[in-house]
Amino acid sequence: MIVRVWTTDVAPGREEDYLQFANSASLEMFLDQRGCLGVLFLRGAGPAHAVCSFWSDAAAVDEFNRSPRYAATVRNILATKALVGDQTVTTYDVEGGDLTPLFHAKFSRLDRRGT
Repeated sequence: MIVRVWTTDVAPGREEDYLQFANSASLEMFLDQRGCLGVLFLRGAGPAHAVCSFWSDAAAVDEFNRSPRYAATVRNILATKALVGDQTVTTYDVEGGDLTPLFHAKFSRLDRRGT
């Protein structure tokens, strides 16, 4: 499994616009990609945000990174001016751990409060 983390800052006052885009256009795009096992939209301190996606293998991540739909989605979110600064992408090979408790939880999608 591969974990792909995309980071960005959201412009002041544009949080709702970013979340709406993330939970509609971005969510659908990720879940339609071959090899995508799931995605989380994360908020850090201040303007910091991240998208953490889970992938079956490196080939699926490479295919995603080169997909026209991903490129179009990035263009569309940048066009909203909701993001500021640079965006970064880092990938990680999963070396261990256990998500069993997560899969036994009583939810399929998280809302903005994490419930």
